[in-house]
Amino acid sequence: MQTYLTSINKFLIIYFVLGQIGFAQLSNDTSKTFELSPPNGNNTKIKWEILAPVGVGIGAINYSMYKYYQKAWWGEERTKFHTFNDWNNADMNIDKVGHLYGGMALTKLSYKLYRLSNVPEGWSMFLSSFTSIFFQMQIEFHDAYFKKWGWSWWDVGANTLGAVYPNLQKMWTPLQTFNLKWSYHPSQAYKDGWFDYWIKDYHGFTYWLTFDVNSMLPKSIDKYWPDWLNLALGYGVERVKLGKNIWNSSVNPLGDREWYIAFDYDLVKLFNPKAEWLRELLETFNIIHFPSPAIRFSPSGIYYGLYF
Repeated sequence: MQTYLTSINKFLIIYFVLGQIGFAQLSNDTSKTFELSPPNGNNTKIKWEILAPVGVGIGAINYSMYKYYQKAWWGEERTKFHTFNDWNNADMNIDKVGHLYGGMALTKLSYKLYRLSNVPEGWSMFLSSFTSIFFQMQIEFHDAYFKKWGWSWWDVGANTLGAVYPNLQKMWTPLQTFNLKWSYHPSQAYKDGWFDYWIKDYHGFTYWLTFDVNSMLPKSIDKYWPDWLNLALGYGVERVKLGKNIWNSSVNPLGDREWYIAFDYDLVKLFNPKAEWLRELLETFNIIHFPSPAIRFSPSGIYYGLYF
């Protein structure tokens, strides 16, 4: 465990240094559109009147999440700290995609809060990734003391990759072509009471790898494709459970992996708001995949006029 913590510390230090170097290079290029200037122009003084409540809010959210997870997950038999390999598990790794997505969402949200408080760009990048890792690492430590679960290096890896990816996108523009979104609809299994909490309703989760089509098309033809319209590859699962407390598999996955292709919307480009606050709000909602036409091509073909 000590070795792991030392590795994380080294990683965070290296990541922060790279973030500072990357920002210093990018700040010399005024053509970069993803930079977020301090709210008061040249006023770079940190707004403690905003940052302090933000810190309190993060603490409150952290406590609320802990209490929710305590009821949803941590009511099982406890044991000593242990690891386990849950790759290709009964959930068919949709939980791993969830860890990746959660890391990205937490980093994006906390980054905006730090920048709103006038925290410098480099520090905002570092602190947002650190905040995301901190949030999710607590869950891993708790899982490690429950017999049914354990410390999962796959979860830790997904958490970490998700936490750093949004900031890597700022440092290397081509990564902005690819994003991860999420959609949810209460599944029939959830409605039938097979899942006690919606956060366990894996049947209702779909994760979407989105592609910015315009950034991939040749300049000669990209003008013919709406810049707000993207494509998305979706992944979901079915038959993870066969009834309340009845899993389809205890070791190897026996459910159905569902794959989709759909349209996706870039809300900022779609509405192109003039007000900065509205632009920031739409960017925040851009982590959600909104209903759109879709085709499920596996395990069987289904067309959806609107997939929720």
